[in-house]
Amino acid sequence: MLREIIWRELLDHLQSLRFVLTLLLVIVLMLTASVLYIDDYRQQVADYRENVSENLDLLKKKAEKDLHEVVSDPPNLLIYRAPSPLGFIAEGHEKDLPNAFGVDAFELIGPQTILRRNYTLQRFDALDWVFTIGVILSFAVFAMTYDSISGEAETGTLRLCLSNSLPRATLLFGKYIGTIISLLIPLIIGICMNTLVIALFGVLPFEPTYWLQIGGVVLFSVLYISVFATLGLFISCLTRSSSVSLVLLLLVWVCFAVFVPRTGGLLASRLVELPDEKTIARQANDTTHEIRKQYGEGRFSAHWSPGEPLTRSARIADAQQAIYNGYRQQQLHQVKLAQNISRISPTAIYQIGCEALVGTGIKHYERFFRKAIEYRRSLLQFTYEEYPFNPNIFLEDTDRQKLRETQMSSDKIPKFVDTPADFHTAFTEASLDILLLFLFNLVFFMGASLSFTRYDV
Repeated sequence: MLREIIWRELLDHLQSLRFVLTLLLVIVLMLTASVLYIDDYRQQVADYRENVSENLDLLKKKAEKDLHEVVSDPPNLLIYRAPSPLGFIAEGHEKDLPNAFGVDAFELIGPQTILRRNYTLQRFDALDWVFTIGVILSFAVFAMTYDSISGEAETGTLRLCLSNSLPRATLLFGKYIGTIISLLIPLIIGICMNTLVIALFGVLPFEPTYWLQIGGVVLFSVLYISVFATLGLFISCLTRSSSVSLVLLLLVWVCFAVFVPRTGGLLASRLVELPDEKTIARQANDTTHEIRKQYGEGRFSAHWSPGEPLTRSARIADAQQAIYNGYRQQQLHQVKLAQNISRISPTAIYQIGCEALVGTGIKHYERFFRKAIEYRRSLLQFTYEEYPFNPNIFLEDTDRQKLRETQMSSDKIPKFVDTPADFHTAFTEASLDILLLFLFNLVFFMGASLSFTRYDV
């Protein structure tokens, strides 16, 4: 009996105009997204490689001089956030996020945004899986389920079905499975075409980690579509008219897909206020003077200069960076609060989860920030290892001259590399969002089941 219900529901969907339009729209959007992404990603990679190459050239020139030139003397080295090859799934507004830090052994400057393109175009949303599946396909789910129960009640088909001693739970579950299968067709076809085009042009590396992440996003997408399918059935079970059901679902879709994702940031900015940058700079300056008093007046400069005690400059730098890094962490905390507020919407959950699974967006920036902090510390450690004198004393003129003559090898200097997250880390970061979508499915399906058992036909 269940098989017949699923088959009938599937045929009804496949023969409908709304299914054909959904399939065509998804295919067009996915193909367009793949074509646009290929050129955009290649340009990002070219820009990134050029930036990294320029930075390595600067490092080699510094190494030809002395240790102080490498670890403290301006211009600072620049480290860059690498573009993600899985940005076609969830771009995560990465073009709006800072992509560089100025860094030496004593200072982390930024974050900065280094662009080689028109920055006024950055505000336009990307055409990725998150948009096509999260917005377009979720609307299509409602279009296919709004009349699943109420529509059949209006035409009398529901009474005819239930007159044959068919369990209501079987009918509801059959409709759910049939809807999911019919929606998997445009989903899988669109994903396969999108991924195939990108892979054939050599943009997507054939590495197991990437394909595991893609597979995880596909399963996550099915779970997301299921949320809207169960919600559509639930609303349809609550109404006697398919037109009323459609209006209610349209309102719900606007709230989930448009309103809630766009208000999380506004609420977070009101709930958590950040100090202004002048206050942070003043705190860092006060900390510097406190450490200076501990060492006495003597010779002093904001940066480490040849002849000054290395330990004193390192202590000042660590204290200052603790304040600035704390401020940067507050900024990230505000963003995470905005995401948590937005998680009342399955669409926002889907976007956040996809970004976590593929390692883009704010997750990528946070990982880049942590690595920037670690890289500065590695440069400071390198300075201690290469410093040929007692780091706690002032140097005489002869020793300072000797320090300037110290030969450096660029191969020994630590290099910064922005590596992507592995699958285990990505899955762990997305685990909360997976759990929330599962709970949404459970709640909506239970609501649909309870409503349908009381539905008067």
